[in-house]
Amino acid sequence: MNNNFLITRPNYDDATGYLFYYAKEVIDYAKKIGVEFFDLVRPKLTKTNFISLLDKKDPVLVLFNAHGDDKRIYGDKIKDKEEVLIEEGKNNSVLFDRIVYARACYSGLSLGENCIGKKGCFIGYRTPFSFLIDERWSAKPLNDKTAKLFLEPSNLIAISLLKGNRAEDAFDKSLNMMKKNMMKLMKVEKEPCTMASMMVLWNNMQGQTILGNKNAKFK
Repeated sequence: MNNNFLITRPNYDDATGYLFYYAKEVIDYAKKIGVEFFDLVRPKLTKTNFISLLDKKDPVLVLFNAHGDDKRIYGDKIKDKEEVLIEEGKNNSVLFDRIVYARACYSGLSLGENCIGKKGCFIGYRTPFSFLIDERWSAKPLNDKTAKLFLEPSNLIAISLLKGNRAEDAFDKSLNMMKKNMMKLMKVEKEPCTMASMMVLWNNMQGQTILGNKNAKFK
């Protein structure tokens, strides 16, 4: 495998739109440190291109920003239908022995368990990955301080992996940032949506899971 990574960035609804923009922070960091990457966005975000890049470029790290369930990770919408990129029992073996972070609902359940192979690592969620937004900033997601509470800790997983941290350390750094964000919210508990934000952070913390080789490193 090669020291490069593949990232998927669909953008067809509010949730994927926010992930699309926040994942750019990971890409910007990769550019800064000179890491080769393959950014799959529309119209190139298709199952055919995804599988082809895995085969030809053999990235050690795969980052999904997507909708998902316990058996599937989706890509973009093709002719108004979400295209499946990875499906348990069909092509999950293409992720064997890689480091995978799937920012996708329920990806850490059955699918994640079956994407590891002998020495791979899979970081995902046993529950829905959720975040709140401030609709006043929906046109400029990166300025949305509410969304940052949830999306920066998840970005930290990818950035920590690119820095060469062990998968478990990247996982823990994300949890610690979520805890710190919860502490910040406790200090402004009278603000609107504070309790809701704390509950969402807590659910993301409880749902985030790491499977397989926790010592896996990108470099």
